[in-house]
Amino acid sequence: MRCFLCLLMVLVIPTAVFAQTGMIEGTVYSKSTDEPLVGAEVHIIEIDKRIKTDENGKFSIKEIPAGRYTLSISFPNTELTEKTVIVVEEGKTLTPNIYVSAAVYELEKVEVKTKREPKTVIKKSIQSKEITRIPGTAGDALRALPTIPGIGVANDFSGALYIRGGSDEDNLYYFDRVPVGYPYHFGGLVSSLSSEIIDRIDVYAGGYGAEYGVDSQAVIDIYSQNSSPENLRGKLNLNLLYSEGLLQGKIGEKGYWYAAGRRSYIDLFIGSLSFATGAITAFPRFWDYQLKAGYDFNEKHQFFFNLFASGDKFAITLDGENVDEDFRGDTSFDSGFEGGGFHLRSVLTDRLTSFLSLTRSNFLFDVNFGPVISLNIDAPTYTLREDLTYEINEKHQLESGLILGLEPGEVTGTFTRIPDEGEVEYDIRFEEKQVIDEAVRGQRIEGYLQDRYNLLPFLSVVYGLRFDYFNRIDELSVQPRGSLRVELPNSSELQFAYGIYNQTPIPAQLSTSVGNPELKSSQASHYILELKRQLSQDTEIKIAAYYKNLINLVTSDELSVFLNQGEGYAQGTEIFLRHQSSNRFFGWVSYAYALSKRRDRLGEPYRYYSFDQTHVATLAASYNLTPTWEFGAKWQYRTGNPYTPVVDATRIPDPRNGKLIYLPIYGEKNSERLPPYHRLDLRVSKVFRFNSWELGIFLELLNAYNRKNLLDYQYEEDYKDKNPIYQFPILPYLGITATF
Repeated sequence: MRCFLCLLMVLVIPTAVFAQTGMIEGTVYSKSTDEPLVGAEVHIIEIDKRIKTDENGKFSIKEIPAGRYTLSISFPNTELTEKTVIVVEEGKTLTPNIYVSAAVYELEKVEVKTKREPKTVIKKSIQSKEITRIPGTAGDALRALPTIPGIGVANDFSGALYIRGGSDEDNLYYFDRVPVGYPYHFGGLVSSLSSEIIDRIDVYAGGYGAEYGVDSQAVIDIYSQNSSPENLRGKLNLNLLYSEGLLQGKIGEKGYWYAAGRRSYIDLFIGSLSFATGAITAFPRFWDYQLKAGYDFNEKHQFFFNLFASGDKFAITLDGENVDEDFRGDTSFDSGFEGGGFHLRSVLTDRLTSFLSLTRSNFLFDVNFGPVISLNIDAPTYTLREDLTYEINEKHQLESGLILGLEPGEVTGTFTRIPDEGEVEYDIRFEEKQVIDEAVRGQRIEGYLQDRYNLLPFLSVVYGLRFDYFNRIDELSVQPRGSLRVELPNSSELQFAYGIYNQTPIPAQLSTSVGNPELKSSQASHYILELKRQLSQDTEIKIAAYYKNLINLVTSDELSVFLNQGEGYAQGTEIFLRHQSSNRFFGWVSYAYALSKRRDRLGEPYRYYSFDQTHVATLAASYNLTPTWEFGAKWQYRTGNPYTPVVDATRIPDPRNGKLIYLPIYGEKNSERLPPYHRLDLRVSKVFRFNSWELGIFLELLNAYNRKNLLDYQYEEDYKDKNPIYQFPILPYLGITATF
């Protein structure tokens, strides 16, 4: 770390010290569509400098004397004029994202709007400037997603997202077109991608088009920065869990690069820790890094390369009479992910565009649990993807894509079958252990064809087909998808979407040792209705209703381990009201009602899904009191998770050693609920600006009124009494940033 700091000082400070002026490299977006605005005029009023945004909505103004300025944003042939205030400092490059209302645009007179693509379903987005300001997340991008309606987590310790009645296994993560199989460290402690390099996150909660998603019902599409400041720039972030650094700069006049990395450091201070029944021999630690470089060869060819990786590790030793014999001895956990790719976007003709990617990703998992249980997974995936877009005319666009995937994986160890969702009877001590030694060679062929058409000035349609083939189940699935969008008066949009989404079983369910290789895909049908209205220049409201029908779900079976015999449904309503006033204030109020039920076998009654949360309400706001002081608050309420109660216990001889032990007798599955969850998080931040760098300090107070939110119950040996286990207590969290 000391060497890293020295490197930053050597590389960054000399450049900044001799700079006499600052510069602005910003992007202007439409607040209603999140699309860049081409040809918007940016006017610095105090010095009367004007510039128009380019084809990507970007603008750059150099050699601006230090000071406070007002930017006025206007658009030709409209009455649109919006203003925002920024502070320029010597040697510093500001990169603001400026959002302006599209409600007053005269669309028929603005060229960029006549070329706007019809959308599949209105996506839910969090911009980078909001990510770092949401209280209770410590600036963690993915941990901020549960503030969006329809997205939930199980508890304070989990980052796994449950979107519109689905499980975390239904979600597909992309990071700059590379699939991500390991989005969180230790299951949710912190995300595995640095928030400092993320530009925005788009969430497609369902009903999305044919271009997205193999084996998924929701897509989290993460975009990193694709530009860099003129001068070398760096940032350091220190907090209670980890330290991270960021460097970024230019490659010539047309290229950019960044490098980010972080590591937890508690293990550096606590090498080992003993307790009554054992010792932590390797304290939990995690690390990750992200690299990216891009270059515009010319106006028709843009290239970028990205590489990222993450890892988690810990080890523990358990011993003593109170430790079960299957758990005694050394336990170690070592897991991680690697990803990267080459990407080339080309304008082949005036109407035909190509986006070609060659990527590699690899999930690594190595666990040894006690004297018997172990599992080692090495699962690389190589993917070649080509997307073509052909613009027939300004109102009509065809899209197609072909994806070829190769998955040569290896699995070894001694393990059991995995439990079903909600299967409380599963006890790893008494499940049959199988020796696993499998080498698999998965092959995927995916393709899609999609048509986007503006039928009328107020009516557009999108319809397409997706084809997926996976050799391990020898099945070709055809998935029709489409949407209809109507622009209503008063800046409103109404959209209906429908789609079929097939999912192949996860690898553990297809295992020849602990699964059933004869399984087929499960299927979900999505029906979604969304209404969006711009209430004012700064305020919008979104209302959505959805229904998902699920068939051929994989559930456990006594004879075949697993079968496609489950089914279920999810339905709900969401309301999202957001207000944003320039860069000083943003806030939203959201509410989601949801009902998610499953049944594991035909003929059985439906029961609640394990992470069904009937009511979820969120209030979040952040306000810049001054250019350097900011205050924020977030409050969330959600219905408690369902759980299966213990109604009695029986005492039987342990089949392993003959000793008498108690086994619980459970009631009806998921028939009771934990108490409601609610929590208030507060945040205050302060920025200290110096000649060539700035220092930021933020303090968050998690669970500010110390609500005792129940996590679970811990039962006594005979199961007659139970003790509550709680989630986060009131917890302060301090972070420090330094930007050069």
